Amino acid sequence: MRLKKSISLLLILTLSGSLLAACTKSGGDAAEQPPAEQPTQKAEPQPSTETPAPAETPELEGTIRISLPNASAGVWNAVAQGYMARHPKVNVIVDNKPLEGYREWLTAQFAAGTPDVDFVVSNEVASLHESQKFVDMYPFFEKENPYTGKKWKESLDLDAMGINYSGIGADDHLYMLNFESVQIVWLYNKEIFNAVGISDAPKTFNELIAAFEKIKAAGYTPLALAGNSNSMWSGEAGWLVRIYADQYMRDSINVIRSQPDDYTYLPEVDDSWSFDPNDPYNDSNSKVTKNDLRVWKAIQDKAGPFQVAGNPKWSAFMENLKTLFQFTPDGFFGVNAEQAYSLFLTGKAATMLSTPGAFWQLPKDFASEEKTGAQGGVKPFEYGFFNMPSMEGPEVMAPARTIHIPIGFYSFVAKDAKQTELDMDFMMYLTSPEGYKVYLTAIQNSDDAALAGSPALKDIELPDEMAAAFANFEPIGNTEGFPSAANSLARGVWDHQPSVQDWVGLVQRYFGGQVTTEQYLNEYQAIVDKYLEPALKERKLERSDLEHPERRPPERS
Repeated sequence: MRLKKSISLLLILTLSGSLLAACTKSGGDAAEQPPAEQPTQKAEPQPSTETPAPAETPELEGTIRISLPNASAGVWNAVAQGYMARHPKVNVIVDNKPLEGYREWLTAQFAAGTPDVDFVVSNEVASLHESQKFVDMYPFFEKENPYTGKKWKESLDLDAMGINYSGIGADDHLYMLNFESVQIVWLYNKEIFNAVGISDAPKTFNELIAAFEKIKAAGYTPLALAGNSNSMWSGEAGWLVRIYADQYMRDSINVIRSQPDDYTYLPEVDDSWSFDPNDPYNDSNSKVTKNDLRVWKAIQDKAGPFQVAGNPKWSAFMENLKTLFQFTPDGFFGVNAEQAYSLFLTGKAATMLSTPGAFWQLPKDFASEEKTGAQGGVKPFEYGFFNMPSMEGPEVMAPARTIHIPIGFYSFVAKDAKQTELDMDFMMYLTSPEGYKVYLTAIQNSDDAALAGSPALKDIELPDEMAAAFANFEPIGNTEGFPSAANSLARGVWDHQPSVQDWVGLVQRYFGGQVTTEQYLNEYQAIVDKYLEPALKERKLERSDLEHPERRPPERS
């Protein structure tokens, strides 16, 4: 299946030319010079008796600057050291940044010209993708990985990465590589649950709320959740908004899927598809193609779940969310992710959203004075995990899914051919058994990092304990990776930042009890209508493109 352009993964950048060319040596013998004062004679070529030297790949040299958000300096310095040991003329500089403000920092680097930084995380800067600022990695899939002796694509688990490489077309580009996975789960303090008489983890949303009422009455914070603008948009609060909107808007696929005459339609995929909300993978990209123009048209026309105001589904899920968000920490809208985590870590909060990586990270963090704020750390408690509890009611279309996707979002800033050659060699090293072993060993030895999920790489072996732990997390379906109403509309107009900012302010007023549900939906619909055209222009689209969504939109500068 040909991958479609999306906000986070498949955008427009073309990189041409072979960047791994080898230097060659001349194979002929030099002509001898005659004695002085003798006429110069042309030497006859003589057959060589020596075996020609093989062509040599020039030794790599240069600098790679790494700046990742909220990433372990120890882990990435270990990777840097491993790579530099292989390439003594390369200098790898690790200068990781805080998560808070990372998007603004990265945007500012480009605003000032060509950034010094090379290796970044770029999932939150769609406009930079549209401006062709990052390296397209697809052209390198067919090149040999010098650390495996195989084509690079043969070292990658493309299925786990969500890439159907056989269907890649000229319009498809890969600006971010995801070589691990993440599954969002609930993490809970079993000791708090037992103390209030709850022995089983909640399976439904109503059971979760009932448990939270008991926990709150006992003096604990039920849900350690950040409520600042970053969390509302791209963090834990935003996850909950999208995950629970998905239960009510599962029929988005009927509005946005490719139709037979669409430029995006693939008969071998789409001809056999039918809507089945009971299948949590029914609307996945491997089963049905989507047409982004139909998404925009649905937002414009307020079609089905893309209508906000007056929609009982939107009303039901927002009222449930408002109930849930009443169990968050005091001063919720000023709480950041680190503060929320500290509440859970120190036994003051009963639950939080997390990933399987917490299985290994929590024991490290219990002992951390920095993260706990306590001398010598805190006493560990028994913890466990449970999947997303399902909301129930007449407007619910299907059980809850979660965010279960390949992650990393690693990108290289597009510079000259020499720098790109060096950057991609580093990525091939990192995704090889040799480089990934350095990375994994550093994670195991660190006190500030954990593996979030199974690697999407071949020939990689995880320690038995780690592999067994990942196997315990039951998959329940994935809400991410396609433009449903839950993803493209539930928190701003498809990540158009001015609309996101207005939505954050509105939803904070709603959760704070300053506006009713009806007022929220009406005001949010006005935000959507206000920013639709600017959001289209950001994607180099016009309203006229929506008149014929079956046609490929024209290229615009």
